[in-house]
Amino acid sequence: MLRDPDLEKLAVASRQRLTQEFADKYVNLRERVQRVPIEESRRIAEEFSCPLEVAMMAYLINMDGIQSLKQSVALLSVELQRRASVGEDVPNIPGNIMEFAITEGRWIEYVYGTFARDLELKVRDLANLESTLDEESSSVEKAISVITARTKLAEGFIVPVLQAWLKEHLKSTSEEALLYFGPPVTKWKPETLKGKFHHLRRRNQALFRRLRETLSTSSESATVDMSITRLDVVIEDMNEPLSNMTVKSIAHLILHMAPRPTGRGDRSRYVQVGAASTRGSKTEPDMASPFDFLERDVRLARRRVGEEQSTFLIERIDRVIRVLKFQGDPIHDIVKTCLSELVDRLRLENISLDEQYESAEQALVDVGIPERDTVAVKLVFNFVNTYYLSE
Repeated sequence: MLRDPDLEKLAVASRQRLTQEFADKYVNLRERVQRVPIEESRRIAEEFSCPLEVAMMAYLINMDGIQSLKQSVALLSVELQRRASVGEDVPNIPGNIMEFAITEGRWIEYVYGTFARDLELKVRDLANLESTLDEESSSVEKAISVITARTKLAEGFIVPVLQAWLKEHLKSTSEEALLYFGPPVTKWKPETLKGKFHHLRRRNQALFRRLRETLSTSSESATVDMSITRLDVVIEDMNEPLSNMTVKSIAHLILHMAPRPTGRGDRSRYVQVGAASTRGSKTEPDMASPFDFLERDVRLARRRVGEEQSTFLIERIDRVIRVLKFQGDPIHDIVKTCLSELVDRLRLENISLDEQYESAEQALVDVGIPERDTVAVKLVFNFVNTYYLSE
């Protein structure tokens, strides 16, 4: 069982990693936002009725594949409105709004990206432990293992992030933190999450009471006593209104609602909450580069037919090409690299890449610069359609 000094060491390490990641992310967004196309930003601002600076950050969040433009604008706008409602308005000055957009955009990219992904990976090991819990054969050792693993994740990993979020989001409540972190973890809409809060708390309490009952069968032990005390504190705190719950209890609730991988023997009726895993046990490459997303989407295109398939694939190819262009790659090189990566990743055979390169080069030369992006998308789409989808 983890003792308080051990938990504090984990929390300190988590805070240090978060501080460094946020410093790097801030610099990254600050530099990139200056290169966002101003005309595109104005179009986004007009379409979604938001400040230009918010539109520019939404463009980057969407470019990074974190959220759609609409959802990115919504997330930034909700925080702007919340601050105004608690008397912490962001001054209506471009520099202030841009600073807000960068710092809040940093949170959106972290929570919907790194945090949600890391939690999903960490929960996999926890799920294996939880799957051993059943009413007939639960042992004190199994119970302590589950409590230790959950405490390590909730209080050593999630709590430091929640504390940092609450510190930066002035006058925010525990309930608002739960509504902020819940959707990226569960993939539920905020309205759905609100409707499940009562059920989730009761399920979490039921699991902790079951663990407590198992521990109470043990003879006197300092480890068991400490574990029971930890459980009692959280169980009692979860009876409070959400806005009054401690950060520790909110962290345990977030951990409890995190989807468990499917198909791995999750037998405990106290853990399963009906949320599907975003990737779970599915065989899918880690999304580390634009070409990882391209490979995934090309494979997923086979599940669609006709016009729906074409629309889906053209949209996804266009996004990958925009990301690569934003990174500074010439359009000719982008097309060549896309074709090369697809041949390698999809294991396509009997294709002369030199001929494909020459044909693509000529097609791009034959059109003006404004049309080259569109032609590039069509070239990649036609290649996929001819050599992969038509097989």
